[in-house]
Amino acid sequence: MAFTIIFVSLFIYLGFWQVERSDTKRKLLDQQAVLEALPAAGISELSSSEIRSGRRVVVEGSIDHENIFLLDNVVVEGRVGFEVLHPIKLESGQSLLINRGFIPAGVSRESLPDVPFLNRPMNALGVVYVSEWPNSDMALLYSGWPRIVPTQNPKVLSALLGAPLLPWILRLDEADPNSLPRHWVTTVMSPEQHTGYAVQWFAMAFVLMGLFMASIFKNRKEDKS
Repeated sequence: MAFTIIFVSLFIYLGFWQVERSDTKRKLLDQQAVLEALPAAGISELSSSEIRSGRRVVVEGSIDHENIFLLDNVVVEGRVGFEVLHPIKLESGQSLLINRGFIPAGVSRESLPDVPFLNRPMNALGVVYVSEWPNSDMALLYSGWPRIVPTQNPKVLSALLGAPLLPWILRLDEADPNSLPRHWVTTVMSPEQHTGYAVQWFAMAFVLMGLFMASIFKNRKEDKS
């Protein structure tokens, strides 16, 4: 009985947790769709509260070709490589990181890939991205430029640049001529997948409860006989 109560309660809890995750993901996707439907705007036209993940913006500034970051451990279509991040100095004097997308790794860490050239100055259309997984506590093992880094957290990378960066990243639009291949998704797991897992947890709770009831019925029948 104790086993049944504990695990039925656990399965029901996990089922409702997956239902909650499904609702959260659905709201996130709905918000994303609303943001994507808005016309692209300049940074100066937006308040700080309007600059959030998914908002399409246009920036213009001077690109930094010397200090290039290569975000490590990126896999696209089975190929291992990096995401390329350039600092760009905006007309306002602020600096921002632009993520162009994926570039395959070289044969070794000593043989870094050639980064395709960017125009200077640069007009860029992209989407605001605020990383939920900054990995800011990971060690910075490499030196030199381009520099391999384990994080795209602007706070961490600004220390390497010796200059402040805006607290978000611009992911270049796929149609931008300077963009590179990418695999950027709003959420790794869809609401439907979470719902499917919830059904599985509830089904396991139902089966376990059914087995328990069958066991009680069998024991009572044996006692009567």
